[in-house]
Amino acid sequence: MKQSGQDGSAFTREFELRLANTRLSKNDQQILAFLRDHLDELAFHTSESIAQGAGVSRAAVVRFSRRLGYTGFAALRAHHREQLQSLTDETRHREADGQDRSLLSRKARRDVENLQLLPTMLGAHLEQAAEQIAAAEHVWLLANRETHGLIVYLYRLLHHVRASVRLVDPAFPDPLRDIGPRDALLACTFRPYARQTIALTQHARSGGAAVIVVTDGYAHPFLEDSDTVLAVSVESPTVFLSFVSAVGALEALAAYVARIDPDETYETLEATDRFVESQRLMLETGSSTGKPKRVWPPGIEDRRR
Repeated sequence: MKQSGQDGSAFTREFELRLANTRLSKNDQQILAFLRDHLDELAFHTSESIAQGAGVSRAAVVRFSRRLGYTGFAALRAHHREQLQSLTDETRHREADGQDRSLLSRKARRDVENLQLLPTMLGAHLEQAAEQIAAAEHVWLLANRETHGLIVYLYRLLHHVRASVRLVDPAFPDPLRDIGPRDALLACTFRPYARQTIALTQHARSGGAAVIVVTDGYAHPFLEDSDTVLAVSVESPTVFLSFVSAVGALEALAAYVARIDPDETYETLEATDRFVESQRLMLETGSSTGKPKRVWPPGIEDRRR
């Protein structure tokens, strides 16, 4: 989403929260794509100009606004104008001086906003997902293309605290044939959503597995009521989505899993440490033991004494 610093972070956060819980039609998607590129100009648009820019009818713009919970486009625009008027003097001063307009500065501000949305967007869903992972006989991790890197990172985190974690190779997903009702699948997909990820997620549901989906909203048609959904905002002022908030959510998820069964977490961490030390995989730190200090999750430190 193009940001100029003018749109107001409060409006941006609320806009993303409303979107996360709204199922969008094809016309809505076209309108949203246009708004993401022109959000800093929203206060000066009319429903007609939005419709022309998005290639839809004026009525479609009004319906889009109502789906987001506004009485119409005028109410959506008025809300944005209010946020513009409430900008702090400090922000206005920075803009007047031309400060903080670099791409990196704008990206950093948007990443912070995305991170601040996490507690509101995730709520109790994160702990629910952690409980499903901790209770599963096997945990399967699935993603395609750019988001596969996120799943690889989560795999590295979870393998420290649970032994039964399996990373699905998107080029060879055949092992998923064995997923069953005592397992859990965590799938990750962001727009444009991966067809294979969605299909394999449905396969996991049909096998009775618990399904956890990390994505950018709660109202996508590929989600089911039985899924545990972790919705995070990945908007960015650059041409690429920003996965900073997704990384934060996955790190928190792994930390929640570690706290659920301290005994299993301790045993897995100790086994990992012994292997790393025996294979001399890490550089010595110069300490008396040559081992880095482990930060143990709450409830586990006592088990080491």
